[in-house]
Amino acid sequence: MNSYKPVRDPRDEELPTRIRPLRSRPLRVLIVERKRLAAEALMFTLDSDPNLDAIGYTLDGFEAVELIASYDPDTMLVGPDVVGLDQLEFCQTVHELFPHVRLIALREQLVPHEVEAAYAAGAADCLATSCSSDELLYAIAAARTRQVAFERAQRRHAARRAPRYTRIGAASA
Repeated sequence: MNSYKPVRDPRDEELPTRIRPLRSRPLRVLIVERKRLAAEALMFTLDSDPNLDAIGYTLDGFEAVELIASYDPDTMLVGPDVVGLDQLEFCQTVHELFPHVRLIALREQLVPHEVEAAYAAGAADCLATSCSSDELLYAIAAARTRQVAFERAQRRHAARRAPRYTRIGAASA
């Protein structure tokens, strides 16, 4: 008779939600959009991905702050027109109050200085409202690590600091 008894691996036990690896549960997404039809379309798009949990939408920026405190989303989509506040002011306020929430700013047009202002206000990424659903879903997944925005910002910063020309015959250091 074999007396084999399986040993329990402590890694197999359920971890509390706060320290569970991020991939073990869907990303919780809150939408702040002034236009109800656009907000419902975004909800429909997010519901198509099993890795995302669209927890709701609001049309008002002040109500959004209350919803963040109540529902603790991982990511927030912020439409171009937020009722009650300018989009950049809203992003900055949310980023200061809830630094763990990743913000994705949706803009009508991606004007470079406005995109950089959105990053400075705390947005993890900035997308055009005309982007595809695949681009949106990718940006939400990438916002988890804020990699997209920082890579873009670093490339822009490096491009600005790079010399535009070199002198012929200049002494090399």
